[in-house]
Amino acid sequence: MREVPANRKLVLVDDDAGVRKALSRLLVAAGFEVESFADAESYLTSVTARSAACLVLDVRMPVLDGFEVQALLARTRPGLPIVFITGHGDEQLRAQALQAGAVEVLFKPIDGALLVETIEKALASRAANRPEAV
Repeated sequence: MREVPANRKLVLVDDDAGVRKALSRLLVAAGFEVESFADAESYLTSVTARSAACLVLDVRMPVLDGFEVQALLARTRPGLPIVFITGHGDEQLRAQALQAGAVEVLFKPIDGALLVETIEKALASRAANRPEAV
């Protein structure tokens, strides 16, 4: 198995097992290392919470929703790129997420090529702003 650079390690948090499985496969095929979680609490208490280069995060989840996770991470992991995914969104939700610092909000069903492109841009932007992290 080949080693994936640290700047290619992603976390996917979505309470829908089918979405997690499909997007994980897609992202691994695109050259990322992916760890997925069914809920925000599992992610936030994991070691991965401190090492991921980008977070793909569902908006609507039980207990902690995506916006609550985003607010927590703004304090503990400022600069972590977050790409929201949602099946229940609209342009108002998208504007709210972007204003709070999200990279993008993608609506389900997710366009795989657009997701990969969005993550690549987020990682490139992060690397440009923090060259020591590369």
